[in-house]
Amino acid sequence: PVYAKIYLLKKTDKDSFKKKQDWQLRDLKILDGVSAESPEIRMDLDERYSWIVASVQEKEAFLKIVQNLCERYNIGRKTKFLNLNFGGEASARGQGGVLVVDEQQEKEDEADTGYQAISDKETTDLRALMSGCETAVTAADQFADRLTAELSVLDGDNIHSMMASEEAVDNLMDLLTTSINEVEFLESRLNQYDDLLEHIRDSMEKMEGKTESLETVNDNNSKLLVELDTLVLKLQISYEHQMLLQEADFTSKENLPRTVEAAQALSAAMLAPLPFSLTRMAAVQEQRKRMDRLKDRFSKPLCRHLNNVFIHLGNEGGDGLGAHHSGRELTLPSRANIHRDLAGYAQLMHWLKQMEPKSYQMLQKTYTSSLEKLYQRDLDRFFEDGFVRVSGSGPPVGASQDVTNIKKGGRVSVAGNTLVLGGENNLARGEESRQERERFDTVTSQLLACLEPIVMAEQEFCVQFFKMDSKLEGNKTTSNRTKKQVTEEVRGMMSQLFLSMETHLVRFLAHYESKDGFYSMLSYVRLSTAVLQAQDTGSFLAITLGSALIHTKRNFDRLMQAQMRSIEDCKPPRKAKCGIISFVSNFLEFAQNTEMIFRGSDRRTDIEKWYLTLVTSMMENIPRIAKEHQKTPQAVVKMENFHHLHASLSRLKIPVLDSLKRDTKQKYTDSLHNYVTQYFGRPLEKVNVFFDGVSARINAGVKEAEISYQLQFSKQELRRVLALYPGKEVRGGLERLYKKVEKHLSEEENLLQVVWHAMQEEFIRQYKYIEDLLQRCYPGAQISLDFTMTDILEYFSDIAMHH
Repeated sequence: PVYAKIYLLKKTDKDSFKKKQDWQLRDLKILDGVSAESPEIRMDLDERYSWIVASVQEKEAFLKIVQNLCERYNIGRKTKFLNLNFGGEASARGQGGVLVVDEQQEKEDEADTGYQAISDKETTDLRALMSGCETAVTAADQFADRLTAELSVLDGDNIHSMMASEEAVDNLMDLLTTSINEVEFLESRLNQYDDLLEHIRDSMEKMEGKTESLETVNDNNSKLLVELDTLVLKLQISYEHQMLLQEADFTSKENLPRTVEAAQALSAAMLAPLPFSLTRMAAVQEQRKRMDRLKDRFSKPLCRHLNNVFIHLGNEGGDGLGAHHSGRELTLPSRANIHRDLAGYAQLMHWLKQMEPKSYQMLQKTYTSSLEKLYQRDLDRFFEDGFVRVSGSGPPVGASQDVTNIKKGGRVSVAGNTLVLGGENNLARGEESRQERERFDTVTSQLLACLEPIVMAEQEFCVQFFKMDSKLEGNKTTSNRTKKQVTEEVRGMMSQLFLSMETHLVRFLAHYESKDGFYSMLSYVRLSTAVLQAQDTGSFLAITLGSALIHTKRNFDRLMQAQMRSIEDCKPPRKAKCGIISFVSNFLEFAQNTEMIFRGSDRRTDIEKWYLTLVTSMMENIPRIAKEHQKTPQAVVKMENFHHLHASLSRLKIPVLDSLKRDTKQKYTDSLHNYVTQYFGRPLEKVNVFFDGVSARINAGVKEAEISYQLQFSKQELRRVLALYPGKEVRGGLERLYKKVEKHLSEEENLLQVVWHAMQEEFIRQYKYIEDLLQRCYPGAQISLDFTMTDILEYFSDIAMHH
């Protein structure tokens, strides 16, 4: 069969046409031309449409085409044609489109209604009739009259025959009437059959055109069945799980796994992803209400039970808090048993975080507040034991207030027992102080070693138990901001659990740092090691130790700054002999103590920087003290102190100070030379002046052999000058010089013999200088000094031995 369609087309901006709507031609019920003069066309399809056309010719042509198509393809259909009088002009314009048909109506050739030829039988009969009349062709009028007369006779015979058979006619009429009735009955039945066939034909056409729709319906039904099965499976909770949730026993560890399974089944059903359209179904809404009631019935007893468990831990969890110092080692009680007991509830806590966030937060706060009490008792006794192990007694009263001032940034002064470089070295820093520092170092190491496993174990448990890292799960590309947020949440909870840890630690360290500045060095080294070895640099423990490290570093810097100020503010001693300045004499002991503390430490670079600063400052301030001390020559002060400082640096053997050690040695040598030059001078002054003149003449170009011929450098003048310095006078002058040097130098540094030997070397140098010129310029004159080299060595040796 052929199915014609009517399309509504829309003209686009690009002068092309686009299908906007279509109808089947068989669905056309009424085609109304309205009137010959009206430009309107009406068509009843799925509803009534009306279009205005552009011209009468187009309207008439369109109506003819549609009518012809309906007559050709809509056979038996009841399409009504109204007002189709194709006479006048008309017009039509569609509303945004033009109506066309998809098949062009072929023009039918009109049948020729003119001349029609007679049949062969009629030709034979006509010939037989004309053969009985000879004049049929020549006298046609006569032949026609004859035929008319014969026809009249025949008609009369027929009438007489019919009148004679009236009864037969009546019977014939009755038969005709009966036949007409039967025909009318048959026609009505045929109309009924036609209607039925038309309906069947419409149904068959619809079924034929919509075969695919039946398959779609079947697919939709199958998918609907699957969707309903999936929906029921997602929202269904087994009877066993419902009973477990309604009658959950949280005290029974055997039933906890089944209870967890039931809770997870409930959460899976409640959080099952459903399309929004399905959530509006009454059955789905009812099931969700039922699950909400089940969730409330389960979560309330669970929250109540966990809350009681947490409170009980804080009130009665004090096992193992006895006097720790009675044992061999300093230990902080482990709470692994609590973690083991609570581990069974971890999945239920995860369930609460997902299903009851407010209850989860309240339980988290309860756990934090309860365990904080427990850890506070642990830390109180732990640090009290630390005090006892170091000093033999507990923490002093009022230490917490001092800690508050420290944490607020209060200034910490240098402890009274601290060895200050520029101070008087008269404090008792004996074996007892050294042993206490050793005990403090040991206890501090143990304290930090005990804190890390306890805090990290609690942090790991809290992260797992409260599922605090849930934001990081399932995300391969987690942002740094999310990681930072999780870290801050964990750190915040740990800070609440160990609320007093930083206070205890800072109080412990500050107490001993206030007694002796060396404790701040010990604290600084130990805390630095602990921070660098921390497992998680962003954890609460690392931050807390870092905060304590900052306080200790500040105290360490203040101590070193105080040492620096003590050097800069140091005053010269009031005694007659200046001797060794306090910061020079104290440096060796100070450095030995710091070396013991910082040996092998990661913070050694810090103390080495201070070594450089302090030694440089001492080298700068020794000349200042020498200048300010009025009773001792500056050269002596510098010589003795640089010598002592060089000896200290040599004993310490600190590589970073090697360059300064060399500078110190040079300054000591320079000071010794200056002192010898200043106070030893030239004992044979006039002899030296005489030979300086000789040397000047030689340099001026006078020959050595001609020097004795000059009046002022004659042999007689030479003998006169040499006679002024007999051996006895020279020895007496050296004895006086020795006493003066002895008066200048201090006993503590014991440089007298060193200085005396340097003067001896200077005297011998001058002696050799004179002897050399004497032999070169006055050969064979038999002129010499009153004493020899042996006499000089004997003079210096005897003077040193007799004093």
